[in-house]
Amino acid sequence: MSPAANDAPDLSRLRIERGGAAGGRPNGAGGGTRTALVIVVLVLLALVAWLVWPKLAALRDQRPLVHVGHAVKTGGAQALSGTAANGYVIARRKAELSTDIQGRLVELTVEEGHRVRAGDLVARLDTRELEATLQRVRADLGTAKASLELAELELARRTPLLASGDVSKADVDAARTERDGAQATVNSLEAAVQETEVRISKSSVLAPFDGVITDKNAEVGEIVSSLGAGANSRGSVATLVDFDTLEVQVELAQTSLKAAKEGAPVVIYLDAYPDRAYRGSVRKIWPTADRQKSTVELRAEFLERDERILPEMGVRVVFTGQDTGAPAEAEVRVPKAAVVPSPDGPMVWVVVEGKVAARRIEVAGRSPEGGIVPVQSAPDGDTLAVASGLAGGETVVLDPPAGGLSDGTAVRLPDADT
Repeated sequence: MSPAANDAPDLSRLRIERGGAAGGRPNGAGGGTRTALVIVVLVLLALVAWLVWPKLAALRDQRPLVHVGHAVKTGGAQALSGTAANGYVIARRKAELSTDIQGRLVELTVEEGHRVRAGDLVARLDTRELEATLQRVRADLGTAKASLELAELELARRTPLLASGDVSKADVDAARTERDGAQATVNSLEAAVQETEVRISKSSVLAPFDGVITDKNAEVGEIVSSLGAGANSRGSVATLVDFDTLEVQVELAQTSLKAAKEGAPVVIYLDAYPDRAYRGSVRKIWPTADRQKSTVELRAEFLERDERILPEMGVRVVFTGQDTGAPAEAEVRVPKAAVVPSPDGPMVWVVVEGKVAARRIEVAGRSPEGGIVPVQSAPDGDTLAVASGLAGGETVVLDPPAGGLSDGTAVRLPDADT
């Protein structure tokens, strides 16, 4: 063989192994398919778990499933439409009881809440000094009257002697002057007696009208002085209010002034008792406005009142525009299915934060035998009016399972099953 033949390249080494290549490609595709299948299976399992797990958890949950309703509050201040404004109860007739003389308080006959009538003694100041002054002035008055009597006798003796010339005209004039001076002294002392008596009478503080003592401003032993009261003295001993003149003071926005006219009906709600409505009417509208507040002051009087109305109470006044009669009272209604009997009377189960609590209630319209009867005014025969025990808005259990609930029992609601 020639050297050239030996140097020729061996092309057989360049052969492609088709079997290995063909076998490698199927192996790679098979691995990707298995991964996709695993992902699909995991997704399906997660979906099944998401759908089934709550049902399984519910089956394992030992909490009783209950159906619930709600206690609903109707009527009252929030149910009345119209322009509304806030204000305060004030008294048209009110007095700070005091005296215009200064003295130490030695007697105080009233306390807060006492009812007094016009002329009743409220307080008394120390009058010992004034009484001593009165005795002295009266004594001086007695002396002055004796001097006056002597002067009158002297004038009476000298006057007839003037015609006979036994006395001069100057003597008669001197006697008359003496008489007139004595008379002036008597008049002055009589006035002093009256002044002292008036000062003594002023030391007793009397009620100027029928009313109720709302504040006691001083105690026995303190100095009382309405004129120039200082740090060591009181300006008044008590505050007297005529409850028959209680009315409402309202600052109404100028933009709402068209809703108020003198004599227009209003409905008044006390902030302390928002469920009770009082009929009233606008008594007076002030003839000027407050520039800074952009309001106009008005007064509304009560057409009906009771002992719950007190001075300085906050109120809400609704201008209804027409007299609609007695406003609807606030009422709390509860589904009849929630009310169950108990040895202490009717009760309901209230759901609070997933647990139930027994709530004793009083149902309006209970028969004398203790049974529960629907209220005639009920718009829905499936509810009852609750007199006390519920405020409205509570979640209550409907048809509670007999013997299955107790205070603090955790319960499930239907919405929790989903």
